[in-house]
Amino acid sequence: MSDLFLKHVVIAIPNADIESASIFYQAFGLNVRQGTGPMIDIYCDNIGYPSIRLVTGTEHKKLHHVQMGATATTLKKIKTKAQSQQVRLEQAPQGFEDEGLWIKDPNGILYHIIEAKDDYKVSPVPAFTINSPGNDNRLNKGALDPKSALPAVRPRRLGHALIFTPDVDSSLNFVEQIFGMRLSDRSGEVVAFTHCEGGSEHHVLAFAKSEGIGFHHASFLVATPDEVGIGGDRMFQKGYTKAWGFGRHSIGSNFFHYVADPWGSYLEYYCDMDYISDSDSWESKEWPAEDALHSWGPLPPQDFVHNYEVEIFNN
Repeated sequence: MSDLFLKHVVIAIPNADIESASIFYQAFGLNVRQGTGPMIDIYCDNIGYPSIRLVTGTEHKKLHHVQMGATATTLKKIKTKAQSQQVRLEQAPQGFEDEGLWIKDPNGILYHIIEAKDDYKVSPVPAFTINSPGNDNRLNKGALDPKSALPAVRPRRLGHALIFTPDVDSSLNFVEQIFGMRLSDRSGEVVAFTHCEGGSEHHVLAFAKSEGIGFHHASFLVATPDEVGIGGDRMFQKGYTKAWGFGRHSIGSNFFHYVADPWGSYLEYYCDMDYISDSDSWESKEWPAEDALHSWGPLPPQDFVHNYEVEIFNN
């Protein structure tokens, strides 16, 4: 297990969007709580820190910063690496705590690294098995209860975030050199996926090419492919019809279903992602564009990789 983890993503939103944001996150299966001052915190069940934090009162929605949790030893190493490479230490933004380390990558993505312990506790579930030729794993019973009796989908934890950047290589190099993260896979200059050395899922932070920085999506772990599909279907029934899924990614192997949030970015239900326990044993690949998006599933919305934060800023 790594000594570094993704704690939460902070997004700034206008006051006019507070109600629609709260309704959306609760519909997705998350808990919404009033935080300190102009902040709204979005939690997974049984985790003591927010997975997403909303800062209210801005003119437009935009990525504010990404918070990483680290052990005291790892935090000290990150600070030493930053200073040795002459990365400027930033002041805490107004309303945020001074503890830990505030730094920006070369493209302006702001990170806050604090000493913290990952609260996520694994609650094992029965192995997801199927009946297949020569493997009759489910005998004398159906796979699921009736649709009306299926429980609500409750995401277990924030797994990863995809961040827009104008320069994938420099954002990638930054988290490799300063955080000690490792490249998992990439597709040219368009997208790169990184994991935490010491053991993590295939990607924890990923970077997608855009004209500027921004938030593309946050991805939440659920237990089974059925929960991915049920979650997406129920969001559709609640009126969140702009989506991408059900499908399976090629890079990372995870089942997915994305649902558009009120600002044109996304939340993702996912399960069954590749796990990298030994970075030196993992061979990162360069995926051609035609193979990089997904192994199967519907085509994404035409604007799936459009960074609306840049469009608003330029106007």
